[in-house]
Amino acid sequence: MSVNPQILRIQERLENDLALGESHFREFKSAHEGPVHRKRRRKVSQVARDVGETLVAFTNADGGTLIVGVEDDGAISGVPYADDGIEVLRNAPATHVHEDTPLAGVRHHLVKTGERTVLVFEVQKGTQYIHLTGDGRCLQRRDTRTVPVASEQIRFERHEQASREYDRQWIDGAAVADLRLGLLESVKETVSPGMSVEKCLQTLGLAEFVAGRLRLRKAALLLFAKDIGRWHPRSEVRIQQVAGPELRTGADYNVIKDETYPGNVLELLSEGWEQFRQFLVQRRLAGGTFQLRTSYPEDACREAFVNAIAHRDYSIEGRSIEILVFSDRLEIRNPGRLLSTIDLSELKRGAGVHDSRNTYVARVLRELGYMQEMGEGIRRISDLMNGHELAPPDIGSGDHSFLMTFSHRNIFNPVEQRWLEAFEGFNLSREEKLVVLMGRGGKLIAPAQVSETLDLVDTEEYRQIIERLQTKGLLSAPVSRNAASATARRKGISARQVPRFAIRTPDVSQRDHREVVEVLVSLGPLIQVTGSNLERIRDRLSGRNIYRGTATIRRLLRWLELIDDDSVPTQRLRDLWSDDRDAPSGRKSDTAETQPSLAPVKDIYVGNLGYGVTEEELTGMFERVGKVTSVTIPKDYLTGHNRGYAFVRMADSAASLRAIAEINGRSLGNRALKLGWSYR
Repeated sequence: MSVNPQILRIQERLENDLALGESHFREFKSAHEGPVHRKRRRKVSQVARDVGETLVAFTNADGGTLIVGVEDDGAISGVPYADDGIEVLRNAPATHVHEDTPLAGVRHHLVKTGERTVLVFEVQKGTQYIHLTGDGRCLQRRDTRTVPVASEQIRFERHEQASREYDRQWIDGAAVADLRLGLLESVKETVSPGMSVEKCLQTLGLAEFVAGRLRLRKAALLLFAKDIGRWHPRSEVRIQQVAGPELRTGADYNVIKDETYPGNVLELLSEGWEQFRQFLVQRRLAGGTFQLRTSYPEDACREAFVNAIAHRDYSIEGRSIEILVFSDRLEIRNPGRLLSTIDLSELKRGAGVHDSRNTYVARVLRELGYMQEMGEGIRRISDLMNGHELAPPDIGSGDHSFLMTFSHRNIFNPVEQRWLEAFEGFNLSREEKLVVLMGRGGKLIAPAQVSETLDLVDTEEYRQIIERLQTKGLLSAPVSRNAASATARRKGISARQVPRFAIRTPDVSQRDHREVVEVLVSLGPLIQVTGSNLERIRDRLSGRNIYRGTATIRRLLRWLELIDDDSVPTQRLRDLWSDDRDAPSGRKSDTAETQPSLAPVKDIYVGNLGYGVTEEELTGMFERVGKVTSVTIPKDYLTGHNRGYAFVRMADSAASLRAIAEINGRSLGNRALKLGWSYR
């Protein structure tokens, strides 16, 4: 009698399963109970219940195999039932699973091995239902255990997996002809110049050749589709302007503008952004006349806009990105909640956490310069808002969306702003400004006050803030550590609660900067600023100069961009040495009043730039104020024009300050320029 090849295959698989043991995908169930030497047959109803529970757990996870008639250690004990008992077990996938969530495609085999028979069940991962047992319980396989779990959690896990796989899917029937070839040509020149568009798509991981045909991923269509509506019905941005602080309905409906802008990803980043930026400017009454004023910083909002497009859940095809502009805030709402691997509290804390939902879309946007370091988007947005002295955005994640809310409330009141204007050339961070404000009027500052005001829990972050202010010469310690400790013991308090820091005025700090630099210039030119050079600088400083410590002087020179991290002179320092040699003997090249500012030079952000403006035109405008060292105008890949903003670097910080004061609001290319410091 020949052996049925099908039975032989099942027996081989059974032997392999028994050898591998129990796992996330495999479970053994005994039909016996009791001590080892006195095993007795279990009630068939109990075993049937186990079958139902285990198959529900498998199908709610990743599928698996259940073998009835095997002990936990892999020993075969068999199924000791007559035909009617076997039939009860075979029917268990139906009788012990809830009728509203039936299992589909369950296979079972009765396999004889030696003198015993086992019953093998196989089930695939479920996709249609969250499956329940006959008594309404939701179970899921976790490693080698069957555990109860909330059905909502399984639903979320399945949706998250689908959302992660969305942009990487291969789309049959899509061809290069379905893409905007002009847009692809423009992108190709940046990503893979000299290659064909087909090779460019392959370089970006968006396509591959299979059987002589180019196959496209869905990401290629999301990015470049000629007719995006054919491939995604809600690849769009909807912007609503609301009259007042809340959205009302019915007869009180208060939306004064409601526009929807569809497009592929790069079209949204170009044309969608152009529409969005119009809502960042509002008409306000000032001095008896209405004036246009920017309510929200363009650079921060653009970063949030790019973040929304790059990270939205495209598998939710029935919703678009929604932007609501209220009278007191701006909300950007993405379809799709945060990925389970990202913790909302970490995002709020500013941690650089990252996990891309749309891996291929994000990669292309990174290659094209629309996005910078992965995982830095939320932190950069907060930094940009802080840089504009605005409160950081609130962020939240619900069941089906991610929400970012901007406020145009300044974190400093008018009195504080006037005080901080004197420190403009020191490039202070928001945290540094808060410390400077604590010292107004000569007040001494306690270390604990700094930590409490800035809400610091990390001692390293506290140390860095204090060190930066000391490096800039703005923070002194008129009360020594020893004196503070003695006061603390006398008062029975912590030494950190004793005020000991003071804020120095900008003119005094800048005087000390100049003295340090004058001594350094007199020592040069040098190949490297060594420790002995720093000692010589310290010895020549006047007694009133705060920079008496070698380490502090080295940090100052690095902050002033006169030496690099290896203490090698920068071009800026070499220029100072060159100017000193060219000056007439016995006279410095400039007086203290006419010397350029020594503070490090920051890029100027130029917003509301006309799309036809060239680097030459922008350079010419800024050179009327001072020397320009670089102009960067990012390119829009859709139109070939600029993206509506630029970055300009002047030769020194004094020229940068003059440029912001004199050029801000002036017209170029029929647009009033919006200038501020760049925080990129």
